[in-house]
Amino acid sequence: MSNRSKNELMVQTKLSVTNTLRTLADAIEEGAIKEYKIEQNSDGSIIVKADSSDGMNRLIQTQKITEGYSRSLVEHIQKVPAEQRRRTVKKLIEEGFTQTQIAEKTMCSQKTISNDVKQLRNDGDL
Repeated sequence: MSNRSKNELMVQTKLSVTNTLRTLADAIEEGAIKEYKIEQNSDGSIIVKADSSDGMNRLIQTQKITEGYSRSLVEHIQKVPAEQRRRTVKKLIEEGFTQTQIAEKTMCSQKTISNDVKQLRNDGDL
């Protein structure tokens, strides 16, 4: 692959990040977003987290860009009743997620997840 096509690919990927940020800005202006957070980590990844104005949905978009490689991951999260959440908590615990990570992915506090884990253990599900 020539340097020119590598550069074009990187520009396309950076444009993807830029487009995500523009879309986020538009949603904020429209009042569709209640809270948001943008992080850039030392590994080159950019994480955009946005909660809907009603607090019932969350979007987490992670983009990692390095020379010759890019990866995008989009997670759509919806707040659900306790019984559904506990099933999700059980699956995520089994996959090795921490309580803090699970809290982010279920739109609950870490304390709520801790209580869910305790309940799952008491019920013999964990």
